[in-house]
Amino acid sequence: MRAILRRLYRGQFLNEEEMDNLRHYAERLRSASLPSYELFYERYAPILHRYYHIHLPRSEYGADDLYDYLLAHPALIDHLRTQPPDLAMFPVYLHDQLSTAQGLDVLYTTILPALEYLQSETGVAAELPRPRVADLVVKFESGNPLKETGLKAHFDRLGGYSFISRLQSVRYLRGTKASQDRVEVISGDCLGGIFTNKEKSIYYYVYLTENDPGKASQACRLLNRNLYGITTED
Repeated sequence: MRAILRRLYRGQFLNEEEMDNLRHYAERLRSASLPSYELFYERYAPILHRYYHIHLPRSEYGADDLYDYLLAHPALIDHLRTQPPDLAMFPVYLHDQLSTAQGLDVLYTTILPALEYLQSETGVAAELPRPRVADLVVKFESGNPLKETGLKAHFDRLGGYSFISRLQSVRYLRGTKASQDRVEVISGDCLGGIFTNKEKSIYYYVYLTENDPGKASQACRLLNRNLYGITTED
């Protein structure tokens, strides 16, 4: 990785494999050590944005989290069509993303067009469970949210979807790690998910705000597509 970073800093061209390695390195650094990531961001984020059109989030949360939040709150999409972002309408963890020129550029050139196309083609917002009215409930096995690396951050991201009422880790998968993290429908108001870190795979429940098999299937498709790039048809 040091060789790739030296080439990047010197303005030398990076091929697709090197760019993929660099993106994965940045994601691992962001989840493992924010102070180290901040140093990485200050040195390399402007270069990546200017020459490679890659936007790195300044903090732990980034463009994918903003996309997820807007998808779960479609009224904000209508607001942003005519007015600039009002930070008071967004959770604190998204403020950094909405307060930089790079973040706003990504919002208006990438995120909003993608969301508007999705709404026009699928009507996805109307088919999801209703937004929760109470606070999200999160339960970790053994009561320790930091026991498994990355699980709390994964639950934090899931919590941005307003149709989720409760998240609960359940057990470890036996044998080898899962070949593909995914979400599946268990019942009309419950999904089952798999989260994998470097060491093991963990099974968890996603409880929904409504008991509706059709909406549960739509929520499942949405999460699989946004989290893992998995697209399924009925």
